[in-house]
Amino acid sequence: MKELTVKDKLFFFEKHFFTLDGLWMIEMEKKTDWNIALDLDLKVWLKLLKIIFKRLKKYLNIQSNDIIDLVEILTFRWSVEGWKYDIMKMDSNEVYISVKGCPYKSAMDRNPERHDKRALICNNMCKPFYHEIVKEFNPSISLKRNKFMGLKDDDECDFRLSMTQNQKIDKEKLKQRVLQQKIRDKDKLFYFERNFRTLDGLWVIETENEIDFKTALELDIVVWQRLYSIIFRRVMKYLKIEGNTLDDLISILSFVWNCEGNLHEIIRYNNEEVQLNITVCPYIDAMKRNPDRHHRIVSICKDMCVPYLDPVIKEFNKNIKIQRSQFMGLGDNICDFHLTLKE
Repeated sequence: MKELTVKDKLFFFEKHFFTLDGLWMIEMEKKTDWNIALDLDLKVWLKLLKIIFKRLKKYLNIQSNDIIDLVEILTFRWSVEGWKYDIMKMDSNEVYISVKGCPYKSAMDRNPERHDKRALICNNMCKPFYHEIVKEFNPSISLKRNKFMGLKDDDECDFRLSMTQNQKIDKEKLKQRVLQQKIRDKDKLFYFERNFRTLDGLWVIETENEIDFKTALELDIVVWQRLYSIIFRRVMKYLKIEGNTLDDLISILSFVWNCEGNLHEIIRYNNEEVQLNITVCPYIDAMKRNPDRHHRIVSICKDMCVPYLDPVIKEFNKNIKIQRSQFMGLGDNICDFHLTLKE
């Protein structure tokens, strides 16, 4: 497998970041109900946005927390995620930003089954967490919003930011740090790659906190089964793979694992038998860094890693069988994936 480019990894993480969040929301709603799903989504995104703000503040080398710093972080995130916005006004007292395109609303617009949820998402999620985020960033910054595309069918969502203590806004700083901001592919990759696993982890944690670990694990398996099915189709198209041979499967898995940071080796016994050994797993490493998740490593490794991949391989080619016997989460040195083609 050739070394991945920024473009390769950006394709993977940008494409599947929104898909992952949407699948969690849909599967949670199926398992519980709309109100519980929305409540959990709000908790996940409040925590995620706070993490994103901290990461972007460090990434952008922002040393203070004035109104221009806030606008720089907001617009960086919006630019990366594909929002359409314009800074309509910037005087000494207020910055007025007009959002004309929201990727989350656009995703619901494309799905007829989610049309009735747009107003609820807008009112119960978007409104409260932006006010919460601004307040935490700097209590002296005031956010006023009057227009909402998803709530009142307005032609924009407005964000009016001002200082409650009548502090003057540095327009030159705004020009240099925001208006001249250029988003590169490596900026996008930083954003999506760093926050992809965080998003999934927060869904698991919040589900466990609000319901129980059994439900969290069950939903995580279903979400990743559906996600990997989508990933396979997208990667096949991206790599121009038209068949479903054992070699095709290895190419897909190797590409996906390289994107995810799963270091692995490929051992080919013959044309019908291949073994892939993962030697470094970023998901296990993330849990090891969090003392609160140490006791969950065994369950997630043994009970999830097999179930989510097996049905995807069956869908790809029912004649390819997978066997597992070693798990790093259970103390082994590798995670083995023994693949055999049986016609």
